[in-house]
Amino acid sequence: MRVALGQFGGPTTVLNASLTGAWAALQDAGAHVWGIVGGSRGLRAGRWVPLLEAPPSWLTTAPGAALGSGREPPNPSSTPALITNLARAGFDGLVLVGGNGTMALGAALQTAARVQGVPLAVAGVPKTIDNDLEGTDHTPGYPSAASFVASAVRDLGDDLASMAGFEDVRLIEVMGRGAGWLAGAGVLARRHPDDLPQVVLIPEVPLDLEAFTEEVARCHARDGVVLVVVAEGVRLAGQGPLGLHGLDAAGGTTVLGGAARALAEHLRQRLGLRVRAESLGFLPRCLRLAQTERDRREALLLGRVAAQALLQGRAGMMAALPPRTPGLPTLDSVLVPLVEVGGRERRLPPEMLSLGPAFTQWLGPLLEIPEHWAPGSLV
Repeated sequence: MRVALGQFGGPTTVLNASLTGAWAALQDAGAHVWGIVGGSRGLRAGRWVPLLEAPPSWLTTAPGAALGSGREPPNPSSTPALITNLARAGFDGLVLVGGNGTMALGAALQTAARVQGVPLAVAGVPKTIDNDLEGTDHTPGYPSAASFVASAVRDLGDDLASMAGFEDVRLIEVMGRGAGWLAGAGVLARRHPDDLPQVVLIPEVPLDLEAFTEEVARCHARDGVVLVVVAEGVRLAGQGPLGLHGLDAAGGTTVLGGAARALAEHLRQRLGLRVRAESLGFLPRCLRLAQTERDRREALLLGRVAAQALLQGRAGMMAALPPRTPGLPTLDSVLVPLVEVGGRERRLPPEMLSLGPAFTQWLGPLLEIPEHWAPGSLV
């Protein structure tokens, strides 16, 4: 079997672990493995390199995308041409590691291959720190990122409490376009129900600016300082994201960012408080120190399971993690059809929107809590 293997979309701390799992499983089975260089662009341009040796030992723990990735959105009209290029190169297997857009591409390629009569089997490996992919309990990359967010918010809260009297409000911006899974991890920083952060803003709940302002004022009067976690995709009711700006000089490529700064300026003007806006930036998706053991093991597992699906002739499937059973000590996996998950954004369900017990009890077992998480004040 001749298989092309690629990484797509934004990196995670365990994206290369998924690559390692798929690569090793394919090679162990005697398949000829080729790496797609540069994600969607490499797939379109036919840029692939032979992966002749076994995966290097450093790859499992390395962040980023060793084959190169990127965010060029695939053009649906180019699907037949992609199938033709893969067939001409002799590939009869394709493994795509990515998020919901990548799974949609995989589903489209699998359908096109069947229509064109090309014997190509496609398999998907989920990844995204946003955790916004259907069909899996959670996505590789998310546990490490969520652990980092919870730890960072906890420590930034201790820092803010130390600066009471000098700084009043601190807003921490966290990645997350349309789903609040990652920003929601900030609630795990609380030692007590009313502890910092007092407010967490997520994209699923439209922001009522007046109610938010009143809540900040109330918390400041009670606690002296206010810590707010803001998902980058937060938006006012009926409006677009608060933070959106051009990535290039022409403004042709826009990215999210700046919601915390916008809200900080609003609070300064309305409440007259001393407000600081911070952003965790790309650290949740790339910090090597944040990578957790469980996340790495799950990424390896799903890479291996997806490769095995191809070898067994099970085309058009994504390897996934089933809903967790309390107390289950071992990792498990399932296969779900790509057509059932591709292009679908998984948001927080209604029972988790409050970020209360339903959410924390689901998330808590995924996190590796640092031992230093103890009360940070003697007074």
